[in-house]
Amino acid sequence: MKNVVQLLVETLAKLGVEHVFGIPGKSVAPIILEFGDQNIEFILGRHESGSGFAAGGYAFTNHRLGVVVATSGPGGTNLVTAAAHAKMNCLPVLFITGHQSVAEMGIPQCQDSSQFGIDLAEIMKPVTLFSTMVTRADNFPAIFTYALRQAMTGRKGPVHLCIPFDVMISPVADPTIYLPSGNINYIATNLADAVKQLQSARNPVILAGKGVVLSGAQEALDKFAEKFNVPVVTTPGGKGSIHSSHPLYYGPFGLGGHQRAKDLLESGVDLIWVMGSRLSDTALCGLDRAHYPQSIVQFDISPEFMGGIIQTDYLPVLGDLRTNLEEILRLYPDETADLHIAKPYHDPLPVLESLSVAEVCQAVSGLIPENTSIFADDGAHGYHAVRWLDLKPGVRFFFDSYFASMANAIGMAIGAKFADRSRNVICLTGDGCLFMLGSEISTCVAEQLPVIFIVINNGQLDMALKGMRQFTGRTDGTIFKQPLDVAAYAASMGADSARCSTLGEFTEVLKQALSLNKPYVIDVIVDKEEIPSSLAREMKLD
Repeated sequence: MKNVVQLLVETLAKLGVEHVFGIPGKSVAPIILEFGDQNIEFILGRHESGSGFAAGGYAFTNHRLGVVVATSGPGGTNLVTAAAHAKMNCLPVLFITGHQSVAEMGIPQCQDSSQFGIDLAEIMKPVTLFSTMVTRADNFPAIFTYALRQAMTGRKGPVHLCIPFDVMISPVADPTIYLPSGNINYIATNLADAVKQLQSARNPVILAGKGVVLSGAQEALDKFAEKFNVPVVTTPGGKGSIHSSHPLYYGPFGLGGHQRAKDLLESGVDLIWVMGSRLSDTALCGLDRAHYPQSIVQFDISPEFMGGIIQTDYLPVLGDLRTNLEEILRLYPDETADLHIAKPYHDPLPVLESLSVAEVCQAVSGLIPENTSIFADDGAHGYHAVRWLDLKPGVRFFFDSYFASMANAIGMAIGAKFADRSRNVICLTGDGCLFMLGSEISTCVAEQLPVIFIVINNGQLDMALKGMRQFTGRTDGTIFKQPLDVAAYAASMGADSARCSTLGEFTEVLKQALSLNKPYVIDVIVDKEEIPSSLAREMKLD
């Protein structure tokens, strides 16, 4: 008869999970050992938060379940930020925490996560789609089945199971787990209405968000835009929905946006087709009410964020974006339009006394091969990447402009490389992010995982500093009194590293890093006075 952890790990193997991330401890020892017995590799992280982000990067890259394991108490609370990040980015991740035995519940315990202590199941509820403590082995199959469905169908996201030690090793009489059959990719009933609005619009524009990337709808979007001859702009999180050289792409809009995209949306647009965007402040930044369209057709997998953001007429189109776009292409095979070719364009590069992040991003654009995934961390450097990175066909890009957790890209890049070793993986991060979770570079070195970390280093929290200085005249708490020697820090963990302060130096080092196929950290000293695109958002202080 199988026990709970045997059944759990067997199910994960059936779902194609090959790597699990986390940090071990007494309360999760049974499951850690079972991973080894069933040939699922456990990747030892350096902090639970970094491991949680890695599980998210794993799920994002291979479209399977990501899994992270931590002990009770602080091990679990250290996962909260990663869980929130997974929820806000629709990443299917299973968060597993341990606990002391049920038989001992109510007795004062070290790292107590029950209702008698910090109640970890309750703490995780707001940051997951489902969170509970499993107190009986006979209930585990039903609970686990439900958790998997919540994580892997519809608007995907994280779930959390806290499993006490004695429950883990208890036998299960009926070990039946019903695996999710995948998304119910139903076709919306109002696609004809949506297309009719598009065909009758004088000046329509597609606003592509992260939902395009998450649903794998890039090719469908490309064909759709060409068939109906509709120009495309992307939100910060939607960068990568369409490659930068596409003739209908007018660039990013919102924070980090191009002037050309702003000009387009101010040219009398009467219809915006919103594809997979919640229309957050970072996506709409710069769009004055005077330029709101007459109507919006909004595609999303669920209705939570449909309508009410922009005061105009909405037509909601529910369902998986890729499925519905492919259905439109099937229904309108004879629809053709003369392709409007946009002239090549880029905002002019800033002129500074020393190296700019804009120059770094442009160099990365030209040097990386097409089979590359780029994870941009949160901070000014992320919005610089949105603005200045040019993405070739085949290059994937991820940027969390919505929840915006600093240092998420470090772990995500690691998880992504485990998920697909055939692709080059680059993490574009900053010195502030590296102070938080830079120790995960040690994980890369230990696993000989060839991730390239490009660290934008200016000795300050640039986005916060520039915003505070512009709107208050002060910079309190935004400058590191002791700057980080990134190259030395990386070398102390065994990683190859180099320090650059000119474009020529950076170009040569990046070429070397791409050729070595090993962990590499590039410490890029940049001009402190470069203006980040984040200053486009108005800051209101009471």
